[in-house]
Parts: sequence; structure tokens; C-alpha cells
Amino acid sequence: MGHSRLAGIAGGVLIALLLSAPAWCWTRTADRDGPMLRRLLLLHQGEHDIVLSVSSIEWGAPDRWSFTSRYVHMFDPKAVRDHKLWLHNLTVTAIPGTSGGRLGIGYQNVFSRLALLSEARVVLLRTWGRPLVTGLDRTFVGAEVRTSLTGVVNVGTGYYQPVSGDDGDRDGFWGFHVGIGV
Repeated sequence: MGHSRLAGIAGGVLIALLLSAPAWCWTRTADRDGPMLRRLLLLHQGEHDIVLSVSSIEWGAPDRWSFTSRYVHMFDPKAVRDHKLWLHNLTVTAIPGTSGGRLGIGYQNVFSRLALLSEARVVLLRTWGRPLVTGLDRTFVGAEVRTSLTGVVNVGTGYYQPVSGDDGDRDGFWGFHVGIGV
């Protein structure tokens, strides 16, 4: 890999890390007149709905570097204000990466005392570029589980089963992701 490509990737990751929204900014009551950067990253669509334009930066298999954009529908928005221990949310995620992309829908719960975020989701995965673990230009359906303590570091794993591919390989595989953010 050339120095200019490596510098470009490192610069892109640095910018994405600077723009990632930590979990605490959406687990507290919204301040709609907050700083401009926060308003760009955290878009409120009503009392129940939030869009996080960049909520996580991750590295993993098969899609290598990726970032997560997330729509969150809070089933009980008063739970934040009432300081309830558990928050229950529906999530829709778009996760473009350097060697693949994922679209997902899932259930997220937040244990507010520890800011422990857990999520289970169903995903559609498409590979391109140089994916890890599997072939290029393939489509998979899968299930993922992930967790994040205080929205700083997140880890996740998933199992993906192919729905398309030219090479005749119909074996599924396990993937993983480690990142910063929700």
C-alpha cells in the first residue's frame, strides 16, 4: 500500500473519529439549540426519533473500515427524563465500509446506570473491494449482536449466510467488528 493511500485512509479515519457522536449525547434530554456540530450529528425528528449521522467508527471482517449512521426510535422517550434504568429502542443502521456495506434493523437496549448499550439486529451485507474472510461482490443476510460500555468502545459479532455469489461457495461465516462510539 502506497504512502499516499495510507495517509488518505488515516486522514479519513481521523475525520470520522472527530465527527463520531458519543452515546451520552443521545441518552440525555435533547438540547436542540446546542453547538452546530452536535446539531449536525444528532438530528431530532420528534420526541421519539433521533438520527445520528455518524455514531461509530469500526474495523472488522468482512468490510474492514466502516462507519455507522443510525436512526433510533425510542419506544418510551419519557424514560430518559424519568431516569429509568432500561431504555428500549428500535434501530435502523446504514454501515458503509471500505470493502463492504451493511444495512440493518434491530432492537437496542440501554442500561442507563452504566450506559451499557446492547443491540441485536438483522443485516443485509454486500461486499466489494478486498473484503476479509469472504469473496468480493457477494450478498449475505445475517444476524449481529453488539455491545458498548459508555458509548466509547463497541464490539460485535455476526453470522452471515450468502444469498448470492458467482463462485458456488454457499458457506456462511462469522464476522466481527471493534470500534469507537455507539
